[in-house]
Amino acid sequence: MGTGQMEPQLRRLLTGLADQEIKQGHQFAYDSGFLHADDVAELALPSVLCIAQDLAERLGVGGFGYNFRFGPPNPVFPLHAEHSGRDVSVISVAPFVTEVFMGEVMDCRSDLALLFATAARIVDPEFDLASNTNYAVESAPAGASAAPNALER
Repeated sequence: MGTGQMEPQLRRLLTGLADQEIKQGHQFAYDSGFLHADDVAELALPSVLCIAQDLAERLGVGGFGYNFRFGPPNPVFPLHAEHSGRDVSVISVAPFVTEVFMGEVMDCRSDLALLFATAARIVDPEFDLASNTNYAVESAPAGASAAPNALER
């Protein structure tokens, strides 16, 4: 992630959204363990930004100035968001982040690796979670396939 002011604000937004869902009885998991709201935000932010920017671009709003690449785990998944310096207000990004959270993140809450796989396929359409990471998803989340497509690409 970049060091700009937007990432901490978006991380707090994701933490708050995840916290609300956890309080309503929804669990978020990764690698057979349940996550706290701050863990959800930390693991999901690069993937959420990738999917949200893709959605904004497809809707004709334009991107948020991020480039996405694969690298060392960040902190778990190897997707990195690098800000290009384009000045975009968090107010214009937050609605897309919220939409992705309510859609993709909630659909993938039984294993956030599915969320990463969705974002990874935006970066590389040939990406396959099992062959590229040696990680196997135990089961698909309720209401989602094992390979969700970013908001009906």
